[in-house]
Amino acid sequence: MSTKRRSWAASRALAALSILAIWLAGCRGAGGQVTPTQLDPGVVLTAAASTASARMTAQAAAQPSPTASQTPTLSPTSITPTVTLTIAPLSPTLTLTITGGTDLAEFVTDVTVPDGSVFRPGEAFTKTWRLKNVGTSTWTPAYALVFVSGTAMSNTTTVPLPNDVPPGQTVDLSINLTAPDEPGNYFGFWMLRSPSQRNFGVGPGDQPFYVEINVQGGSGSPAPTSPPVSGGVIVRDVSIAVDQAAFEGDCPHTFNFIARFSLARAATVSYRLEAETGFPLTLPEPVTTALDAGTYTLSYALEFSGSLNGWARLHITAPEDVASNQVSFSLRCR
Repeated sequence: MSTKRRSWAASRALAALSILAIWLAGCRGAGGQVTPTQLDPGVVLTAAASTASARMTAQAAAQPSPTASQTPTLSPTSITPTVTLTIAPLSPTLTLTITGGTDLAEFVTDVTVPDGSVFRPGEAFTKTWRLKNVGTSTWTPAYALVFVSGTAMSNTTTVPLPNDVPPGQTVDLSINLTAPDEPGNYFGFWMLRSPSQRNFGVGPGDQPFYVEINVQGGSGSPAPTSPPVSGGVIVRDVSIAVDQAAFEGDCPHTFNFIARFSLARAATVSYRLEAETGFPLTLPEPVTTALDAGTYTLSYALEFSGSLNGWARLHITAPEDVASNQVSFSLRCR
């Protein structure tokens, strides 16, 4: 109870005592003295207190009861996590497989080292061919110049093309070579290789193109060469040559032959390699093909496992019968 309420209760008790005193004074009779009734102070105070308590209760009932302080109830909040996905765009890898293209090459010219060029033993030189792409596939650096037979004259036997060569365009292909130490005629046969590992050459039959040199000096002498046969009206300048006409060493050994001829006009030509060694030989099959006017080069490789002396020539039987010079060769096996 507050201080203000206690003061109010005490005032009410004093007022009650005053009323009681006045009432006792009025009760005296005339000529006599009224003997006051002895009151118990505790009763008076109890009554006053009861009165004050009753009024306080009434006032308390009239006043609104204070609302009890409530402990707030926390309701759990449902938290929905936010997930941010960062999706990087994929760079697609597109693989194109082009089929149906053909790989065909045409010999244009010897840019350096014409056939039969003379070098000293061990002399370095650079051979360059110019070829034309006459097929339908674009030659890329995945294509390569590759050594296939003859005398390599280099430790490098594969050279990637320097750039793309679309159909109809030309390319110069070079290789650094070194002349052999022994005198003689030497041939190195080269071809192109596609990404599918297929070798292809020039002209009909995918013939290899080649480098031909004549090494002079040192302890030996170069092999003799024969002039070409002039030929007829259509077939001209028929010739054949062999690398290392005389060889002594480990066997088996392969002799490489280069044959050439020219046509004055287009014709269907039949030709074959002929050779004689004193015993039966297995020679390439004769060929018949339609050719345009121009100069053609053929290459042949014959392998032998025993000592021998022999000769070979190119024989053209149509459209005219013309045979080349005979080239001699000998083998001494150790």
